[in-house]
Amino acid sequence: MTLKKFFQVYSGVAILAGAALFAVVRVAYNQITFEAPDVTTIRICHWQLESGFREALQDLIDAYEKEYLERHGEKVRVLQLPVSERGYGQFVNTGLVGGIAPDIIERGFSRVVNDPSYLTRYFLPFGPYIESPNPYNVGTPLEGIPWRQTFSDGLISAYDRELLDYYMIPFSMFTERIYYNKDLYREATGRDDSPTSFLDFINVCNTIRDYAARQQRSLVPLAGSKYQAGVFQRKYTNTFLTDIIRLSDANLDGKCSLFESYQAYRNGVWSFESPALLASWQCTTDIAANFQQGWMAALRDDAVFMFVQGRALMFASGSWDASSLLAQVGDAFEVGVFNFPAPSDHPEYGKFARAMPSEAATGGGIPWGLNRATKHADLCIDFLRFCTTRDHNAQFTSHINWLPIVQGVTLSETLKPFKPRIEGIAGHFDYEISSELRLRAEGGRWQLFSGRMTPLDYAASLAEIYDRTAMEGFRTELEKNRRNMRNMDRIVAGRLLALAAPEASDIAAVERSVMQLLYANQAKTHDLAMDTHFLQTVTQ
Repeated sequence: MTLKKFFQVYSGVAILAGAALFAVVRVAYNQITFEAPDVTTIRICHWQLESGFREALQDLIDAYEKEYLERHGEKVRVLQLPVSERGYGQFVNTGLVGGIAPDIIERGFSRVVNDPSYLTRYFLPFGPYIESPNPYNVGTPLEGIPWRQTFSDGLISAYDRELLDYYMIPFSMFTERIYYNKDLYREATGRDDSPTSFLDFINVCNTIRDYAARQQRSLVPLAGSKYQAGVFQRKYTNTFLTDIIRLSDANLDGKCSLFESYQAYRNGVWSFESPALLASWQCTTDIAANFQQGWMAALRDDAVFMFVQGRALMFASGSWDASSLLAQVGDAFEVGVFNFPAPSDHPEYGKFARAMPSEAATGGGIPWGLNRATKHADLCIDFLRFCTTRDHNAQFTSHINWLPIVQGVTLSETLKPFKPRIEGIAGHFDYEISSELRLRAEGGRWQLFSGRMTPLDYAASLAEIYDRTAMEGFRTELEKNRRNMRNMDRIVAGRLLALAAPEASDIAAVERSVMQLLYANQAKTHDLAMDTHFLQTVTQ
């Protein structure tokens, strides 16, 4: 048999045998490393596949394992499980339901990790841990400060208003900005300064289109996809609705809930043909007109690729893309960053949009939750505390060019453009009260932004569904709130029992926790009573 014939016959068998041998060695290695009798293993899963994230997290893991061994003389292993966004929800759902989910889980891409009714069933609250100081802050300026207060947002983003407790620990924070090709910008516009107003931004887009036509280049002002359209929509919609939010916000919490928006709708405060709402939709449509043709069929990565290749001047995304984007661009061109300009100078939009939304309340990102079924809750808490000291958070975020979440960490020059904007308006308007309305709003949104539907047509389609389904949606959401209130009653009862237990150690902490729950519960009870009264009034 010739050598060529031998390879043709046995190469497949050799590859199969090699793969099987590799799998056996890998399983044996994991068994020895992570499941040895003298090693305690915790698992942490996430969907962050951006450049540098896994390496940055692994650096923290390696440092923690080393320090834990030095402090306690015991071996601990933290196993990192990265999963793609596409399959992350299914991975977490099946793991939690089957009781085999990792100990620490990044929340997202799943109703089970976001819906309060599931959250309290599958995740442990961090409330009992965050009011005590982080032991890893000893000898630092944060020594003796409650763990919660060492975060720049005071963990307000981790607080669940329905469950009245903290259900995640963040590692970073994020803002959204517009990236642009400085070299191309300078070449096409003859200027160095980025757009400073909305009209200036639109004029730059027009200039780029003219430049591309003269140069006969395949070039567009903005790299677009449904993802990018969503970014602009989030940034600009509530900007136009300040007055509607102010008039609809019955409990004065700065937000307009589904209940408040429906009551305001019934009282004539707003309609789907309100000029402010129509203008907000038209604004995003005007911006989307600067995307490439066929942007609705493009994926987020397609838009990134266009920008990196120099076929788009600008690209809107979050600070989480900074590291990957800079790595992909390399030395091809200089990347600049600027904030979304306010449309206050626009002759029509300026009537409604006076300022951009404030980012002062920007919460934490990379939200780690603690699996209620974990056998190593204290060890998981210890690991999260280790990672959220000032030095370790600085190490982690600087590795991947993300914004830090721990107080006192200095921003690098790369990150300074992403610093949260303190000035601006606050508020949120939510009117998608039924499933049918949400589906129609989502589906029609792309027709609207692509110019296939006018704002008035979009408004008419939403109004018809809203009038038909809002009452039933109101009842459904009200029943959800009632169930959550009953869950809160159980939690309060449990805390009261803990307070009465003879072995209770930190009575003051339990008392404080109970009072916080009762105070928050009182406000929710008031809102629930008002919403119930409104429902009874309109159905009589």
